[in-house]
Amino acid sequence: MTTETTTTNGLADKNGKISLETLAKMTGFPVEMIKEEIFNGKGSEDISLEELRSAMLSYIDSTILTQDEK
Repeated sequence: MTTETTTTNGLADKNGKISLETLAKMTGFPVEMIKEEIFNGKGSEDISLEELRSAMLSYIDSTILTQDEK
């Protein structure tokens, strides 16, 4: 029996989760800023890659709509 894991350059753990601390180090943004801007102040210290993708797309969509309205 084999266990398949989801990784992105080895950053996700065996459950397909990435820590916000690792994400902060990779991006250069503080953990608190990531929580506030991307996750609206909600979220845990470890998130799945699917949750991250969804939150990022939502953030990008809302930012684009805001800029288009100006």
